[in-house]
Amino acid sequence: MHDTFQRAHRRPSYRPLWIATLLGLAALTAQAQSTSPPSGTPTNRPAAQATSRDARVSQLIGKDVRNPQGEKLGEINDLIVDVNNELIHYAILSFGGFMGLGDKLFAYPITVFRHSMDRDELVLDIDKERLRRAPGFERKHWPDWTSPDYNSSLERHFGPGARLNPKPNAHLLRASQLMGKNVDDSNGKNAGEVRDLVVSMSTGQLRYAVLEFDRSWNLNDRLLTLPMKSLRFPADPKADLVVLAPREQLDAKQGFEKKQWPDVNDPNYRRQVDATLDRISTATR
Repeated sequence: MHDTFQRAHRRPSYRPLWIATLLGLAALTAQAQSTSPPSGTPTNRPAAQATSRDARVSQLIGKDVRNPQGEKLGEINDLIVDVNNELIHYAILSFGGFMGLGDKLFAYPITVFRHSMDRDELVLDIDKERLRRAPGFERKHWPDWTSPDYNSSLERHFGPGARLNPKPNAHLLRASQLMGKNVDDSNGKNAGEVRDLVVSMSTGQLRYAVLEFDRSWNLNDRLLTLPMKSLRFPADPKADLVVLAPREQLDAKQGFEKKQWPDVNDPNYRRQVDATLDRISTATR
């Protein structure tokens, strides 16, 4: 009787419940791991990318520059880029005779602009008198960007942040001069040409080049994105560029049709481009 009473009033066992709970947690963890991208893959980039916006140089040149009130001040004539360090230093502006500024051009440090995250526009918050006193130059006499005198004049007008402190290997070029530039292979044979450059004006980064390759490269006439470090820029500005990326790393599947440019700010496209740039950069080293 005593044994029967003890069995009837024995504390119920919760072991099956704990086992079921643990098994459920394990299943949820496994599911989360299976749906999350591995750490370190290109798909981890979007969080950082959300703070910047890309733009094609071909679409930036000629674009209006406005003040905070939406009034047009001028337009972008060119960009000054450091191709070796993938940086944008200046936007060259033309004011088209606005306020008696004549036909001169003006170099504005990329840091003085305000940027929009949802459209390609540049806002210049500067009063008219300061705009009138900005150091300009004639269209036929572009300045030496590394000249101490010229940099001092920019610094006096815009402040210390305007001074260009080029890195030892800096190679400054006008972005417009790179558009349509011929590209050769390492043997000096024609490989293709630069169709466009993609930049981030908010970060001042020269992101990548878009190339059209010769038919002999068997890339089906598609345009491909290449990191700047996969190109060599000779000291002679008239010389052809040289593609350094291994030919086997150029995959037509990663390209796009000439008449079907993607949205360069589409998150999926940016992930694909970043993965391609990483792969080609690694192979080019």
